[in-house]
Amino acid sequence: MNEDQFFHGLLQNFPQLESLHAEHVEFYEEFLSHVFLADVVRWAVGLFSEAGQSSTEEAIGIRLINFIEGAYVHGDCAVRELVRVSFVENLPYSGQEGFRIREHLTGNLRKMFTER
Repeated sequence: MNEDQFFHGLLQNFPQLESLHAEHVEFYEEFLSHVFLADVVRWAVGLFSEAGQSSTEEAIGIRLINFIEGAYVHGDCAVRELVRVSFVENLPYSGQEGFRIREHLTGNLRKMFTER
């Protein structure tokens, strides 16, 4: 999976991100993959900040985490670097709002999160 396939899959699987994507392209007048994925992290963290256990928002967040983990496993070097630098590095630290997202990290994401 390359970056184009990654972002196509991301937007196909998460139509909730369409408006965020449109705002991003309008603001930057181009698509900046690292910046957009950092925006996606903030959106996902918001799902865990506002959501209660087993809520619809949290279920979407868990699906996103699983998608990102799969992309890391099946992605090329550029996708793996994108996930590491723009997704994992932008996750909240202990004590920050939305830190509960860490409870749902699996596999490679959990390993990278604990090593940062």
